[in-house]
Amino acid sequence: MARHSSRRTGRHDWAPYRVDERALRTFSPHAEHRLAIAYANTYAVGMSSLGFLRVYELVHDHPAWTAERFFTNGSGMPLSVESERALGDFRAIAFSVSFEQDYVGLVRMLDRAGIPARREARTAWHPLVIMGGSCAAINPLPMAAFVDVFALGAAENLLPELLAAIAEEPHREAIVARLAEVAGFFVPAHHHPESARDFPKLTKRELGAEQMRQPGNLPVSSIITPRTELAGKALVEMSRGCPEKCKYCWATFGMGKFRWHPTEHILAALERLRPLTDQVGFVATAVGDHPEIARILRQSQAAGFRAAVSSIRIPAVTEHTLAPLFASGARSVTLAPETGSDRLRAIMNKPIPNALLLEKVRLIFRHGFTGLKLYFILGLPGETDEDVAAILTLAAACQRIMVEEGRKTGVVGTIHLGTNVLIPKPFTPWQREPMADEQTLRRKLAELVRGAAQIPNVTLTAMSPREATWQTYISRAGRDAADAIERMARGQSLSTVLRDLSARIHPEVFQPFPRQLRWHFMRTG
Repeated sequence: MARHSSRRTGRHDWAPYRVDERALRTFSPHAEHRLAIAYANTYAVGMSSLGFLRVYELVHDHPAWTAERFFTNGSGMPLSVESERALGDFRAIAFSVSFEQDYVGLVRMLDRAGIPARREARTAWHPLVIMGGSCAAINPLPMAAFVDVFALGAAENLLPELLAAIAEEPHREAIVARLAEVAGFFVPAHHHPESARDFPKLTKRELGAEQMRQPGNLPVSSIITPRTELAGKALVEMSRGCPEKCKYCWATFGMGKFRWHPTEHILAALERLRPLTDQVGFVATAVGDHPEIARILRQSQAAGFRAAVSSIRIPAVTEHTLAPLFASGARSVTLAPETGSDRLRAIMNKPIPNALLLEKVRLIFRHGFTGLKLYFILGLPGETDEDVAAILTLAAACQRIMVEEGRKTGVVGTIHLGTNVLIPKPFTPWQREPMADEQTLRRKLAELVRGAAQIPNVTLTAMSPREATWQTYISRAGRDAADAIERMARGQSLSTVLRDLSARIHPEVFQPFPRQLRWHFMRTG
């Protein structure tokens, strides 16, 4: 255990949460070694993360180890769900971070625990701070001032060596030095890619197709609880990667080739889940592209599950997919046309015409679905005002189809337009592009809000341009982003940080990126 004084003021009562949890297997609280695994957001959000739950399960696969979970609930010293031990009393803390917005939450958790946020200020008695998840592999540099070790890739590949180093090395500096020599880890104290011209590229150790075919490598919710965003629902991973190569999407370039879990493994997981829940969510970047998606949905329905899927690629919307999905209780489908014009969709390398999209929309409502979510992106390179107006034209066409099909059943549903701003992500073809300026984005968003309000049964939510500025900055920044993240964690408003540090932030966000890309010291995909 780390020798660290624990401030327990404002403690959060986890007892009601523990009572509501149903575990897929028994997790022993007793072991020689303990790892704190933390999600820098609330319990409701963190327990909806299949990746976080997967790490929890994998730690317990090692007989000498047990894991305890931490979230941002409460105030004062963060305490574990399992035993209400203090975060500062663990030798190592492994954060799972999938969204850059949680960087601030991570620093706040360290502050609350009395652990120096900056790694250089920690002593031998402070916990080792580790960060994994997709953000570690996109661009770890903005968090390099706070994190001792970044895990690049799949927990299945990295946890054995990480846990061995923690268990076998006598002190934190020895752990850090050992992991700096292991493929799949970025260690800021030892790796300086920004200043070393001949720095060898680090490799991301993703879960390969052969590994995904092995029993035991299928991520499934290990704990089910009603206290999440997906109350009472078990999640099952279908695949990784994506067959499309959309220019804005990190997942399609950063997660490697499209590959899927064997159908028999997925069906076996449903058998294990059946005593715990009758709700299942199939998740992946491209759920509908699993070669046996129809069979999986039919058999989940036959087993008594109410099934749901994450966003389906437009070409994957078929009779064979929709019929069993509807029969199992789903009433809403999510599609991502991204823009309203064929021209701009082709530019982003998503050559799906509106005619095909509208055919799929008709098929969805003809099957009886009453909810349709359509995701769009504003600020795409080459976007014109006509492209923005085309979003409203497309939404109106979808609404007419919904009404036409609804007349047959007497039920008219709703269409929701979710509108985000393009965040030019590392490792995508648009990684060098500047973000669209905030004034232009506000004008375009106002046009969409006015237009959507005039279409019956259509609603719209939109991402704030200010939030997009912040996310773009912390997605592409270097180590000097620590100042901005720390200010936010210590209570400064986003507006204040963006204003006070505008001379640093604006060139990173609103100007094309230089030839040398700081995150290319990693080999990804």
